[in-house]
Amino acid sequence: MKAELMPKRAIRSVLLSILFVTLVGASAALAAEMGETSLGTGMMTGLKAVGAGLALLGGTIGAGYALGATGAAGIAVISEKPEEFGRVLLFIGIAETPAIYGIAIAIVILFAI
Repeated sequence: MKAELMPKRAIRSVLLSILFVTLVGASAALAAEMGETSLGTGMMTGLKAVGAGLALLGGTIGAGYALGATGAAGIAVISEKPEEFGRVLLFIGIAETPAIYGIAIAIVILFAI
């Protein structure tokens, strides 16, 4: 992958994410405006599931990226200095936190809202 294409792809991804979140928010507002009809209730349930899925998606993608970078560097450190295993394990645990936050937010969206 060329280095020049990275910012363009990142900008495109961010813009598409913003568009998607805006559409989901507009759909939620429309469903809330419809009141307690069966269509509105079903739509809100579906949007909760989509929101929870997006929270999990963002958390797991972020954690996967962080774990890939941290794990590769950690293996290099452990191969040279085995006594640094505890410190590497701590950094890998820190890199896992976005996935934990994603799960927590998904649970809040599904059951608390």
